Amino acid sequence: MRYALRNLRRARRRALYTFLAAFYPALILVIMFGIVAGELRGMFESATKLETGHLQIRGGEELAGGALPLFELPDELIFRLREDAAIRYWTVRLDLPALAAAGSRSYGVLVQGVEPERIAEISPIPSLISQGSYITGPGEAVVGEELARLLDIEVGDSLVLLSAHPEAGMGAGVAKVVGIFQAPQAEMGRTVVQVHLDTARKWVRRPNAATAVVVFVNGVSGPWDAWRINQAVEELQRTLPQGLVVKDFEELAPELTLYMRIARPVLAAFSGIFFVLGGLVVLNAFYLSVLERTRELGVIRALGASRRWIMRAILGEALLLSGCGAALGGLLGAGIVFLVEQLGGLRMPGAYSEFLRAFGMEPILHLRVTPWEVLGSVLAMVGVGVLAAWYPAWKAARLEPVEAMRHVT
Repeated sequence: MRYALRNLRRARRRALYTFLAAFYPALILVIMFGIVAGELRGMFESATKLETGHLQIRGGEELAGGALPLFELPDELIFRLREDAAIRYWTVRLDLPALAAAGSRSYGVLVQGVEPERIAEISPIPSLISQGSYITGPGEAVVGEELARLLDIEVGDSLVLLSAHPEAGMGAGVAKVVGIFQAPQAEMGRTVVQVHLDTARKWVRRPNAATAVVVFVNGVSGPWDAWRINQAVEELQRTLPQGLVVKDFEELAPELTLYMRIARPVLAAFSGIFFVLGGLVVLNAFYLSVLERTRELGVIRALGASRRWIMRAILGEALLLSGCGAALGGLLGAGIVFLVEQLGGLRMPGAYSEFLRAFGMEPILHLRVTPWEVLGSVLAMVGVGVLAAWYPAWKAARLEPVEAMRHVT
């Protein structure tokens, strides 16, 4: 080790290059871990909060045309959800395909029967009301600005809704438009109509009907906590009345699962590029170092140093430089992630920020990196550095003393 330290002091510039070759890949990789985790958390929250929940209890698989099967909400299920400490929040929903009409105009919509007092967790619509107010009781409806223009209706007008469900047949009713919301997407504004749950149940002539119970699990902050959701799914599936099924967010939002499966390999590919570049710098630095010290190494061999000692000395230099560089890079990267998170996260730019805000989500990317990811990045870069130095070390150990002492740089 003394020999390694002496050589590092003699060739400070080359030592600095080698140090930085380990420092930057570890630094960048840790920050990339933080950003990817933040993106995954954002997508997870978007899908679960606005569409699926962490899991849903349903009456079975989708019917023809995409309608969800109706089921009667058992009292024992409600009691189970209320008493389960693993369940943070739940609400009942009844979705019906329908035709909305006003005067001579009509348009196909999806009617969502919701519990107004419990809707905030799974829908941004209450916060998007631009005219009037959100529904408070049966017989009321809120529509998007796009649908209001198509049907030429305003707050206070009557809206005829004709529902058609494969299991309940036709149902019809008149709802008073109490609010108009500004949807972040035109399709949502044209097709979504929310009414009180009791109103939707009246149309299907089942006072206790539902198409889904949307459930959120305690202790879940991102897709890395999916094991908690899986536990809840298993527990619920064991105790549910016959005929009901539990679907987790991965089944309900397959596009999120696909992105999660793609994100890690892509991150691994970028990591590999950084490691290869860092390894090439280390290889070049130590190869040139061996060339410059060929005569010196020949003298050392002539004085009795073994080939193994030569290899240990050069690999020791690589271990010292790669270890210090990677450790400092990993710690600095973790510090940057922690500091950014302490300052409130990364605010998303312009239009994307407005898009997230419109959906009721915070337009901020919250970074996250685990100690294992930091440690893995550091150890991987140290391994690459030592491996890259192995060939120069082996070449140095194979030098013949007499030929090495004749070498001229």
